[in-house]
Amino acid sequence: MRVLHRVLQSLAVVSLVLVAASSLPAQEKKPFEPVVGQSGKDVVWVPTPFATVEKMLDMAKVTPQDFVMDLGSGDGRNIIGAAKRGAYGVGVEWNNDMVELSRRMAQEAGVADKAQFVQGDMYAADISKANVMAMFLLTENLDKLMPKFLDLKPSSRIVINGFSITGWNPDQTDRATGDCGSWCTVHLFYVPAKVGGTWQLGQGTLTVNQNFQKITGTLATGGNSTSIEGSLNGEAISFTAGGATYAGRVNGNAMSGEIKGGPGGKWSATKK
Repeated sequence: MRVLHRVLQSLAVVSLVLVAASSLPAQEKKPFEPVVGQSGKDVVWVPTPFATVEKMLDMAKVTPQDFVMDLGSGDGRNIIGAAKRGAYGVGVEWNNDMVELSRRMAQEAGVADKAQFVQGDMYAADISKANVMAMFLLTENLDKLMPKFLDLKPSSRIVINGFSITGWNPDQTDRATGDCGSWCTVHLFYVPAKVGGTWQLGQGTLTVNQNFQKITGTLATGGNSTSIEGSLNGEAISFTAGGATYAGRVNGNAMSGEIKGGPGGKWSATKK
């Protein structure tokens, strides 16, 4: 009987402890807080200073008509900044905690209807609908993404905090002012139209070699061949051949414009 009594006493004590524990307030889970330097996919997280975010959006001339994307969007500040200007934006981020944080911040900023965030691999992301890319990535990341950038619609804008793309010279570089620390430099690139190849220009043959926005080649007419050299700014093209400057716009497999100097007048070309 004594043994049974002691067992019953022990069970009673355990029951009291369990009841007391269940009555204690549950500890609330602390909200996620990002840490500078935390690892992601091929990158660590370092936030772009807000002054630099605004400079990036200024240089890209973001308006409500734009669709902005950020790859490796972190806490979402680039997309939220663009949404505050009326643009629609999507951030792609590997870390799901950062995605949830971005969504909360967009909600608090009152732009959740325009700023969306998805968890995903930035290298696999579909960016084809974007006409502005606003990012803070290493050159090695940007180089891997470069083929996708060049497939964007000509004249799309790419603004990058600090780093550049191998072989592709920025169309504009400027610096943010204010509290931007070591990350004040911003590079702007315009996606150039694709003009490399052979074109029929009047009675002549225009052969173009393209290296991003820079072009070289030859214009062959009537047995004579003249070297050309020029550049693109999105769909705008300009090149010199002899004493003439050909300036105009590219529209897919056609381009046209005016000639200054030389024979003068208008010109047009179609891709062979």
